[in-house]
Amino acid sequence: TEVNLTGMNLDNVNLSGKNLTNAILIGVNLSYKDLTGTILKGADLSYANLSGVNLSGKDLTNAKLVGVDLSNKDLSKTILRGADLSNTILDGVDLSGKDLTGTIFTGTDLTGTTLKEADLSQANLTGADLSSMDLTEITLKDADLSNADLSHSKLIDSQLSRSIFINTDI
Repeated sequence: TEVNLTGMNLDNVNLSGKNLTNAILIGVNLSYKDLTGTILKGADLSYANLSGVNLSGKDLTNAKLVGVDLSNKDLSKTILRGADLSNTILDGVDLSGKDLTGTIFTGTDLTGTTLKEADLSQANLTGADLSSMDLTEITLKDADLSNADLSHSKLIDSQLSRSIFINTDI
């Protein structure tokens, strides 16, 4: 069952160790919350305030993080397969070598993000800004790059088979 916590005041609520699989937390203020042991698979965290929240090691498979500011977050051990990161702020985030298969980056500015050797197979990068990036050895098999900006980017030894490049700026 889904838990809908949208609009709830969670200031005095302990979420540590809770199972929030598929929970709806749209726009919720989670700043500086201790989410140790909290399960967030498939959770909708769109527009949530995650400042001061440690997401390292979290399994965010199929989670929605639309419009969330993840600037400078340590996501090195975070699982993001199939997550929706549309219009998410990822400045200073290192996603090098990560499995981002099926992840959605629609309209996301990725220019401040490191993606070297990342696997973006089947990712949706429609309208994403990847300009002037080092995309060396990145995997973009079956990815949708329609209307994306790849101008001045390095695609050395990158895998681009069966990707969609409609109106893509290369």
